[in-house]
Amino acid sequence: MLSHQVLAKADESAVLEPDRLVVTTVSRRKEIPLAVVREVHRENDTTLRVTLTDGADHWIHGGNATATTLFHDALTAALPEERDPAGSALVTVEDEHGVRTWWLIAGGAAFVGLYIAYVWWTAVAHGGNTAFISFFAALGTLIGLGSVLGAAATIADRVVLARRGVTVVATAKYFPNGKKSDYYQFTDTHGNEYSQEARNRPTRHIHVVYDPRHPSRHAPRAPLVVVVLKNGFGMLGALALLALGLWGVLAPYL
Repeated sequence: MLSHQVLAKADESAVLEPDRLVVTTVSRRKEIPLAVVREVHRENDTTLRVTLTDGADHWIHGGNATATTLFHDALTAALPEERDPAGSALVTVEDEHGVRTWWLIAGGAAFVGLYIAYVWWTAVAHGGNTAFISFFAALGTLIGLGSVLGAAATIADRVVLARRGVTVVATAKYFPNGKKSDYYQFTDTHGNEYSQEARNRPTRHIHVVYDPRHPSRHAPRAPLVVVVLKNGFGMLGALALLALGLWGVLAPYL
């Protein structure tokens, strides 16, 4: 079964489902049954106009011309032979509560502005060489902090899995062409399926440990010494990167 096509641009996305077109923004979800769509026009390279049987128009936007063309072709081919004249009466609109992209852009711009201001102030107060070091040191501090938090979360997951984890057999997933993927699939005691990434495993089956309270927490089973060494060195590396970054940031003021 082919995946549903999606036409997306910024905060807007249109999903072509078997019997309807679902258009979603950060504030609204609109469902348009295909039976009430009279025709689909190509307004320009990245814009489609969907005309309903009662004459109402709805616009959807794509990120590039290729995606818009393929979506237009798929939507046109999916329209049923018999149309419903009810038109807009069968269109449902619901409020959505999503994350606005402009908030992310504003936050990113504020961070970049503060970062540049910090490097500039360091250059003025302590010279260009110190500012050059601080530029990379501040970035290293952020990466190191993220690495430490990630390593701590991984260790916490491993501790939970060691205390109450359930081990099951996971089976390799294959692509339609027969090539083995990097993911293995397993089923928990409630019949829910999950995928576990396990790269460079040549076997068809592996053992996976999952948390019965939160099955989304899972990991490939491995000997204790391997788990300890892998996560221990991972944490040491993250701490070293964080310490090096902090040293570069604080050195001019020590």
